Amino acid sequence: MSRRLGALVLVLGLAAFGCNKKKSNESVGPSPEISGLAAVPATAQVVIAADVGKLSGSPIVTRAVEQLLMRDPTLAASWQHVQESCKLDLPTQIKHVMLAIGPSEKGAATGTGPVLMIATGTIAETELSACVRTLVGKGGGTLTAKPAGGRTIYQVKDGNRLMFFAFGRADTVVLGTSEAYVTEALALGQKLADNPEMRGWLKLVDQRAPVWAVGRVDDRVGQGLVTVSQGKIAKQPLAIVATLDPTDGAKVDLGVVMPDGDVAKSLESFAKNELGLVSMAAQMKSLGKVVNQVTISTEDSVVRLRAALTMDQVNQLLSVLDEGGGPAQGSPAPQPK
Repeated sequence: MSRRLGALVLVLGLAAFGCNKKKSNESVGPSPEISGLAAVPATAQVVIAADVGKLSGSPIVTRAVEQLLMRDPTLAASWQHVQESCKLDLPTQIKHVMLAIGPSEKGAATGTGPVLMIATGTIAETELSACVRTLVGKGGGTLTAKPAGGRTIYQVKDGNRLMFFAFGRADTVVLGTSEAYVTEALALGQKLADNPEMRGWLKLVDQRAPVWAVGRVDDRVGQGLVTVSQGKIAKQPLAIVATLDPTDGAKVDLGVVMPDGDVAKSLESFAKNELGLVSMAAQMKSLGKVVNQVTISTEDSVVRLRAALTMDQVNQLLSVLDEGGGPAQGSPAPQPK
């Protein structure tokens, strides 16, 4: 994806999060649940969900956004332009954001299929479309609209690149790289919860977490794990499930779904051995205590890797990763009691 298109995608996503000033009480068509999960097609291979309200006060998220904008002037300029044009107020105007990646073309890796972004909050269609039209128009792009199934699908064109968006109901906007996949998200057909495998994997994550994810493991990645283990792991993993809470330090829960309990035990043993090697290497960077926070266990056929880091431990880790490239994120100020 070109740098210019990357900036445009960020602008569209952020614009979709906050261009309105008022709520609409009129719903069009079926009403997806507030998280947007009911708009995700059954064919999705990967789903990542974020609770914007819970993430808005996270020092880790704030730092990540600052670093992203600092390192990419094009994105920084685009973000500034969006703020000035649309008067964004993300924490109050957007409740949830969900990314869904559809099926890949035959022979391609999982995760390379069409992408959907579903944002839920107080979003007005007329104001969003006007905002995006102004934004892309100044850069030589165009915004066109056409009716489809009782809704309006908007096409944003930037050179030979396209982006589409439409409203599932008055407070839910669906953006995507494929018009067909956006249309599928808006339709009444099979959704993610109708997929038996995905339905089972969704039960393995806490959907109340600030960030959660479920994804099918690509066959090549799974086979690579089997190969690296030199036969210690007989079967490849089926899926990855994860939650992240960065609101006070970082709490991570990563699950690897295996075909059965026996192979899960094999993966647990292999992972613990590898963690021991990582721990020894971490001592050289004074990160031994951080690595020691990681625990590995097996629950039925799921291997769980968990870690709960304090803000000070997160700062220590980030300082090493930054390699002196910038100051570590300071701990949040104590809250008055």
